[in-house]
Amino acid sequence: MSTLPQRYWRGLTGARAVDEKPLAERGREGYGLWRRYWAGLLGIRLPPKDATQPPATRNNPLTEPYVQGARVRLPRFDRAAVRLAASEEPERMVARWAAAGRQFTVRESGPGEVELLVQVDRDVPATEVLPVDVATVGGDRRYFLVFVPETAGGSVGALRLAETSGWIDVTVDEELPVAALEAGDPVTRARIAQSVAATPDPGMATWAEIVASRPADDPLSQVIKDAAG
Repeated sequence: MSTLPQRYWRGLTGARAVDEKPLAERGREGYGLWRRYWAGLLGIRLPPKDATQPPATRNNPLTEPYVQGARVRLPRFDRAAVRLAASEEPERMVARWAAAGRQFTVRESGPGEVELLVQVDRDVPATEVLPVDVATVGGDRRYFLVFVPETAGGSVGALRLAETSGWIDVTVDEELPVAALEAGDPVTRARIAQSVAATPDPGMATWAEIVASRPADDPLSQVIKDAAG
């Protein structure tokens, strides 16, 4: 039987004892240093990771927003990195950037939940939505963010994004007219529904305004009504 120091060292380096199975059968791939450390220390064999599982990280080396015209990619909002860099435990992690005439705020709003706020200096009508691409460990999604007017001028929109434990990458594009959304397309319908579900008040008033501006039998209006409950 292996001694504690031997198990510890093999857990860090990936070496194996004579009677141990090959690494491919022991599931070391995809585990971080600390998981290997504790597994080696306790003599636990980590289960193999599912080969179809999305990678735990994706390359986003940005420290400032990357701008291509009206398209903006934000630096990664990484919970672990922020906590490691903080001198004391933050109550709520927040990151703010300004780019392409927009103010961006990404902040924790609950366990596994992040809120994205986008502020602009102009009045954005209800006939326009902002495409937002969100990448997380679990995959990629596209949302349509709607704006509401601010009392001090300009407009602000928000999305409350669940299932974002770990990190989140956000890219926004140029505003597009609601009329450009093809509600007959199943993919677009799903995106509209998840966008409505992710919109906190008072943004729902803008979705209601969109419904009121369209024909009663309009498929886009029906998708919004169904998603709003």
